[in-house]
Amino acid sequence: MPKRFEKVLLSSINSLAFFSEEYTKARRAEAIPQLTCVGKLCGLYQPEAVQCINIGGDGADVNWKCEADLPNTLRFGKVTVSCEGWSGPGDDIVLKGSCGLEYTLNQIPQS
Repeated sequence: MPKRFEKVLLSSINSLAFFSEEYTKARRAEAIPQLTCVGKLCGLYQPEAVQCINIGGDGADVNWKCEADLPNTLRFGKVTVSCEGWSGPGDDIVLKGSCGLEYTLNQIPQS
């Protein structure tokens, strides 16, 4: 049975869930890990799951607020959600299930 691909308008996605052991769906490109930590603090901790909520945008870009169970000493820094555009890079219609999250972690100073 051939794979069925669905497309969805990125701005219409209310929330996304990412898991450390899972990969994105891919139609034209290679599948990538759903969660990718970047930076020196990745060795301290990486969450098993992250939930991101669509908090609006300008129509072309969506702003995401992401949450996970993190130790009290860490918080998310930069979070970037990337999805495979249906027609090509930058398309606001994306392949359903193709989104991945790249993030950094920041250390919270202890008082």
